[in-house]
Order: sequence, then C-alpha cells, then structure tokens
Amino acid sequence: MKAVVYDGPMQVAVKDLPLPEGRGVLVAVDACGICGTDLTIYKGAHPRAKGPLVLGHEFVGRTTEDCAEFPKGSRVTCYPLISCGECQTCLSGQPHICEVLRLYGIDTAGGMAEMVRIPASELLAVPESVSDAVAAQAEPLAVCVHAARRAGFAAGDHVAIIGAGPIGTTLAAYLRRMGAGSVALFDTNEARIAQLRDAGFDARSTASESYEAALAAQGRAGFDRVFECAGAARAVEDALRYTRVGGSVAIVSIHKGAQPVDLQLLAFRELSVIGTRVYTRADFAEAVAMLAPMAEELGWLAGAPCLPEEAPALFEALTQGRGPMKAIIHFARE
Repeated sequence: MKAVVYDGPMQVAVKDLPLPEGRGVLVAVDACGICGTDLTIYKGAHPRAKGPLVLGHEFVGRTTEDCAEFPKGSRVTCYPLISCGECQTCLSGQPHICEVLRLYGIDTAGGMAEMVRIPASELLAVPESVSDAVAAQAEPLAVCVHAARRAGFAAGDHVAIIGAGPIGTTLAAYLRRMGAGSVALFDTNEARIAQLRDAGFDARSTASESYEAALAAQGRAGFDRVFECAGAARAVEDALRYTRVGGSVAIVSIHKGAQPVDLQLLAFRELSVIGTRVYTRADFAEAVAMLAPMAEELGWLAGAPCLPEEAPALFEALTQGRGPMKAIIHFARE
C-alpha cells in the first residue's frame, strides 16, 4: 500500500508498505488531513513521535471487511485517541486526557495511507452526503466543539478568536452556525486576513485598534468569550485584555512552554481562563453530526485536493506558511 511516512526531522516520504496486520477493521482511506501536530512531527519537535511512522489522525474511508458494528463498505472516520483505561484520569470519566494518552498517527501508525487498521469501537459512521474533504475534517471540528463547550459558549455570545489558522477558522464557522452574536477573527498574516474577508469572515489584524474597532462596532467593552488559537504570548495577553468582566478565555492552542499571565487583571475582572485539550467521544459525535450543515465552510477550507506524491513538497510548504488553509491528501481507489 502507498503511505506517507515520517522518517526523521524534515523528512517525509511516500513509501510502498505491506498492509497493516493485527486486530481491528481494515479501512481503505479516501482522504486524510494534515494538521499542526503533523507539522510539529515533521519538524522533529514532537516529544513522542519517532520515525519511521505513518502519519495522520484526520481521515475518512470505507471498511473492507464485515464486522459486528459495520458491514463491509461502510463509510467511517476514526476517533483517534488511545486511552489506557486504568489511570486515575480515565477512571474519573475523562479518558480523553488520559495520563498516558496516545494517538493514531503519533504513537502508532495513522491514516495517511491507502489502508489503516482500527478497532471497530473507535470508528464512527460518516454521512454519504458530504465529500471526502469535508468528512476528513471531523477531527479538527471536534476540537472546536470541545473548546466551545469548555468555554461555556452560548448562542448570542460575542466572540473573538485570536489565530486564524485551520482550527481558529473552523471554530469561527462553527460558532456562527451555533448562533454567536458576532465572531471576530484576529491574525498577524495580512494575506490570510484578506482571504478570510473575501470568504465572508470578520477578519482583522492583531493591532490594538483592531480589537477596539471590533468591540466598538458591537457597542461593547469586551468580548464574552475569547479563544486563543495562536500559541503565542502576545495572543494570551490580548485575550485577557479584551475579554469583558466576568468573561472567559479558552486556551485552545498547545503552547510549547510557560507564558506570563497578568494575575491582577485576572482577579480584578473575575475572568475564567480555561484549558482545553482534544475532545470527548460526545464532542466527536457532535462534530460528525455537524459535517453536513457545515459542508460549505469546510469545503472552502480544504481547497483543491492533494495527491500522496505531493506530500513531501506540501509538508515543506506548510512549515513555511505556504499552501492551502487545510491541506487534505486524497487516495485514489483502483
């Protein structure tokens, strides 16, 4: 089978590998997304991922064999978290933040290949009505569903999202669908801001006057909810500064180290700062249910399909800030 394999820092290759063996259902992959974690692995900066490794944890495909849960040919995606089920966190009902959490495509072979083997219990049915490019985005959409829930988002809330990458933009589209009073996206990339404005988003720079103008347009002193999706110290600072009294800040990005926080501001304004990591099974099921309603937005994010042979050049481009908003590799059926 053809597979996209991480071999070491800045090394990704397309290889011909044997079909995966072992337990689980053999799934023929139709499409697999490239996410920020894949790029972290590519740069050699992920603490757990070791080459050679078949990448990919955002994929959709079809079962190639019958099982009790899914007949052969069922269209499925994968809940890619692997929890131990034995640690205190798992036993407390939070297996999504297991103390030794593992993922397909990071700790074991993933779905950026023509075939992958996944336990039936980790597969979810995907509607036939959505394209492969849309269906492959169930996982990042689940990140957004979880972040919104953790932040206490409610319809009518006025929201700021700092960091307009794939997650930030997907989150903006999701919150609009869920009835946000307003959603403003803030980013440092002027080309991306222009692209998002052309697509109908309220996208702005991260200059102070941009935040102030967005709030003035709504007649508000601060945003109800701010989602930090940039992974930068300045983004955390801005998130706290422009949240209303009693509002909440959700840290959606994974920061590489400690960041300074103004605790006096936090206390005086009674802000809630909330951590958020991956998603629960309920979040993932909600994301799958939202694929069809959000097909237009997710399809726009994906852009043109990419072939497996393009993966080495695509990874290089994405690490340099070039390439599509959401890169998705499509595997052709013979």
